[in-house]
Amino acid sequence: MVDTRRRSAARPPHGKVVCGNMMGGLVWVAMMAVTAAMPRPLVAQATGWIQGRVVAADAGALADATVVVDGLGAQALSGSAGFYLLGPVPAGRYRLRATALGFGDADASVVVTANDTARVDFTLETEALRLSGISVSVLRPTLKPQTDLEGRRARESNPRDVGDLLRTLPGVSAVKRGSLGLDPVVRGLRETEVGVYLDGTRQFPAGPARMDSPLSHLDPSTLDNIEVVKGPYALTWGAGNMSAIRVRTQTLPPSAAGPIHGRVLTGYDANLDAKETSASLLGRGGRLSYWASGAWREGSNYTTGSGEEIPAGYRSWEGRGKLGWALAPGSDLVVSGGYQKQNDIDYPGLILDAKYFRTLNGSAEWTLDRPSERLKNLDVLAYASDVNHAMDNDDKPTAMANPNRMPPFPLDVGVDAGIRVYGGRLAATLSSSSSWEFELGGDVYHTLRQATRTIHRRDTGMLIFTDLMWPDAVITDGGLFARATHTLASGISLAGTVRLDGVSAGADSVSAFFAENVASGDALDATEANLSGAVTMSFQPASAWSVALGLGSVVRTADATERYSDRIPASKAQTSAEFVGDPSLAPERSTQADLWMDGRFSRLSLSVNAFARRIDDYITLRATGLPKRLPLSPPIVYQYINGKAFFWGSEASAVWAVSDPVTVSLQGGYLWGSDRTLDEPALGVPPLHGQASVRWRPGGGASWLEGIAHASSDQNRVATARGEKPTGGYGTFDVHAGLIVGEGVLLRFGVDNVADRWYVNALNARNPFTGAPIAEPGRVFSARVSWAF
Repeated sequence: MVDTRRRSAARPPHGKVVCGNMMGGLVWVAMMAVTAAMPRPLVAQATGWIQGRVVAADAGALADATVVVDGLGAQALSGSAGFYLLGPVPAGRYRLRATALGFGDADASVVVTANDTARVDFTLETEALRLSGISVSVLRPTLKPQTDLEGRRARESNPRDVGDLLRTLPGVSAVKRGSLGLDPVVRGLRETEVGVYLDGTRQFPAGPARMDSPLSHLDPSTLDNIEVVKGPYALTWGAGNMSAIRVRTQTLPPSAAGPIHGRVLTGYDANLDAKETSASLLGRGGRLSYWASGAWREGSNYTTGSGEEIPAGYRSWEGRGKLGWALAPGSDLVVSGGYQKQNDIDYPGLILDAKYFRTLNGSAEWTLDRPSERLKNLDVLAYASDVNHAMDNDDKPTAMANPNRMPPFPLDVGVDAGIRVYGGRLAATLSSSSSWEFELGGDVYHTLRQATRTIHRRDTGMLIFTDLMWPDAVITDGGLFARATHTLASGISLAGTVRLDGVSAGADSVSAFFAENVASGDALDATEANLSGAVTMSFQPASAWSVALGLGSVVRTADATERYSDRIPASKAQTSAEFVGDPSLAPERSTQADLWMDGRFSRLSLSVNAFARRIDDYITLRATGLPKRLPLSPPIVYQYINGKAFFWGSEASAVWAVSDPVTVSLQGGYLWGSDRTLDEPALGVPPLHGQASVRWRPGGGASWLEGIAHASSDQNRVATARGEKPTGGYGTFDVHAGLIVGEGVLLRFGVDNVADRWYVNALNARNPFTGAPIAEPGRVFSARVSWAF
């Protein structure tokens, strides 16, 4: 039930403390520029407000319900009494949607007139908690979500891996090194250039060869939503975010949800021989709420479209939970924790496999929400995580004797690695008036990494040597940030963010080779002061169109591998050559400009965005004359160095509701990247690619049938000096379907790569022994059944 009424109403030498010299005037100059370039008719554009209350049909006021204005990306959360306030928004007719966990959605139309406040109340009907998948949002530079007519599609996809889901987004791809944890690449940015956050906590890999993407230690069944920022605008999330991905596990239920809800899911993927089972329970009684989840997965080798068998075995067990306590209205404490163990993971793109990962993490977060008061929100977070990791070569060619190889005897290679991360965040959101909002706060993380490699003769057990791959490397980054948002009477929104980080890095000890050829003693340590900032603007040139502009510059400190690696493989490159770090590396500075345009019509939504990025002190790779460590390694040893790079690209998408049951979606993207220091293409640039789909949803219900076509062009723009090789284009076709067969029971079926094509994603790693790229699976049949209660 909906009630609508209207009421009136350049870098100094290593070792010195430094600040970026370009940010001092960036925010002011950019704001002046975008204001001067503002279309004149907008200045006089009239605005109004939308307010109302969200209640449950049988339980009174609903807190934390989300009310969204379609086409604007504007949204608000209801307070403890159910009230919300949206605006100012340009005068016009809009469609609103109210959603809350455990309740059905409600839609309403509203007309906003100049200098008036329209009233829209929502009454939501209770339904079984929807735990069917993951919600995905691509955030514009203003950190508002890109609009889309088909928001349920990602939630219904139920991917095998989070990286599989990210690969479906324009401008986002992922590197496949093995069977688990596709490593995300966002507009050519990768590894620690992409900040990854789980429920607000910073995530880092445990392996020096980056076997484990930070997203690999998460079962997809535990996730509720993913947000992707494709530029230097997530400065309040954490340090060094040249782009960012934020994932959140299942949200705790609202006050009216009841004591017990849950979901059971099981599935199977043929070809991959992948099996999965997960179960979760959640509920609320009085002031206490809870969520508990368990998941088990395993898989085996798969065959490509040419019949080649790719090693891809794995086993994974995971348990996660949350406990929430409502201290007072709008004041909540949530304690979270998780444990995951992965065993026997095949990595055909690396010289070693993973024997195991053991991951333990926990956090405590207190939030205070007062939407109608001066202090609107206060968030305090503390977290810790520990990941232990072991690697071996049991199933690699080096474990077998070979008279034509040096050495001819079999080797037993083992690596023990680990990382501990401690961190926290404090942030406050304040409002000085109806048009001004401020976010002030700070965050810190502290990482301790260690990794040791041992090599024995497998036949005699004789120790050949021991290496320090990570020499107890410690990096601490603490930052302060401030963000101001101002909404003008014309509906134009301006925002500026500034961030200052202090960084300390060091290592306990290094090998004699590293000390002699790279650095030792005090030269292993570094301190930095890094200044980052961004300005954004959004406005509506017409009722159906919204525009967002962004300009930002962010600094990322070099990670432990780039600083301290001692002739170990680099995950940035597709070659198995050895790489050496450099503790004197200057931090990268990425400066990026963005233009986004979104159009929203009754049956059509469009999005077009373009960007240009310059990276100063770009951390890249250069060949050296240093000797290699392992006899089987390629002859050239590389080293991380600073340089310059330039990127530009564009993405576009369209969703057309052809009729009530039929929706057509199109999307594509192009990226160009140049390493100016080495005068060749930048590492890890994907080719032109696109996707088209047709979805049939009879009666607008929960059942659906969809066909999806993927296409990628040849990629000849590769960094040949650092081992990259061209890849061919390809086209594939998938069919997915979902069927509701009973109360809360959902069946999902799919056939990926229907034609059983052989193809390779251009970013995939290469087999270090054969040089062949890791091909994607051939035809895969999948089936899943879930029951929500």
